[in-house]
Amino acid sequence: MRNGAPPKAFEFYIGGSVGPSLYVRLAEGRLFYERASAGGYSGEVMEASPAPEEWAQFRETVDRLGVWEWEPEYLSAHSCCDVTYWHLRLDMDGRAIVVSGANAYPGSEGPEVSGAFRGFRAAVERLIGKEL
Repeated sequence: MRNGAPPKAFEFYIGGSVGPSLYVRLAEGRLFYERASAGGYSGEVMEASPAPEEWAQFRETVDRLGVWEWEPEYLSAHSCCDVTYWHLRLDMDGRAIVVSGANAYPGSEGPEVSGAFRGFRAAVERLIGKEL
């Protein structure tokens, strides 16, 4: 059975000047998130309480998607207008990664969102029990 404890550190943001955004962060063992639209913040911070099984599933997904091998930065030549920015900081099971992107994603040659990134985002959304 996989470790069902929360990571040591976890922060994930995805959003831009238009469209929805999501900011998730772990603080003192508690998972907080904020959803917003049109580049702003709602001001409403909510808390999720993932069960140990959900954290274990998140760990399995991170490993399966190869998140630990992602490059530090993904930038696209298509990053001038209507940019989707994202940032991930994760410290879990003795491994740590900080990675970010602007209209570019791991496993994608262009501005299209890759399957690996979609899978990771879905795993985050499962943790908080909400879809973006």
